[in-house]
Amino acid sequence: MASKKLIFFDIDGTIVTDNGGKRIIPQSTIQAIRTLQSNGHLCFINTGRALTEIDESIRSLQMDGFVCGCGTYIAHQDTVLFHKTIPTSLGNRILKEFEICDLEWVLEGSQNLYFSQLPYRTHIGDFKKEFSDVFSIAFDAVAPEDAHDLVFDKFCICAHEQSNVSRFMDKFQDDLSFIDRGNHFFEVIPTGCSKASGIRFLMDHFSVAHEDTLAIGDSTNDLPMLEYAGVSIAMGGSDPVVCQSADIVTAPILEDGLYKAFDFLHLL
Repeated sequence: MASKKLIFFDIDGTIVTDNGGKRIIPQSTIQAIRTLQSNGHLCFINTGRALTEIDESIRSLQMDGFVCGCGTYIAHQDTVLFHKTIPTSLGNRILKEFEICDLEWVLEGSQNLYFSQLPYRTHIGDFKKEFSDVFSIAFDAVAPEDAHDLVFDKFCICAHEQSNVSRFMDKFQDDLSFIDRGNHFFEVIPTGCSKASGIRFLMDHFSVAHEDTLAIGDSTNDLPMLEYAGVSIAMGGSDPVVCQSADIVTAPILEDGLYKAFDFLHLL
């Protein structure tokens, strides 16, 4: 039996994928997670999504815990081990700068999810529709005059032709970290938090050695955890940068890639 591992899973493109307009989790993925757990390993979701954005299909997997919001929220079973929320004073400054810099936004937290009431012109409008139509996740639509004193852990912004992203980033360079997801879209988190910080926290909490940590993902926001983990796995078809950073590149998700990766590592 292998020593106890801490294993971290991204969600989209790793556990779940869109196939012909339908979101599915391959049965082989579920089997792999169950077998890993029965073999004594701890399986955690490690995602950029905040807790409110975890839909029932993921919750039903009964993982051992969650690292949500790029390390801003960490829980094991029903116990919250760590939670960092953006202070209200900083949050109000951020909300004001959204208006000044003409940026579109979504605010994400463990209890709340906020979109603007204003019409969206960028990709964030697609997320708003997806949360409503696909995930059936409730959110608050905020009127401009009510955009203050909101509680959130992280957020995303998207720019258009009139936006001033550089001003916004300069304004908060000491408080926030920016993940460029491409197409003028940025994931923004408090400085010091990341998918890697979530791994470090749980390593210490469970007294697990670094070499006994594994991470599996597919996109550029997975790079912090893939670069930090003892063993990193990229799903087949991942962003080329992700594949170059990983120790192992497995098959695509619909070709049982997740199962094959852990079978190759003799953990199943």
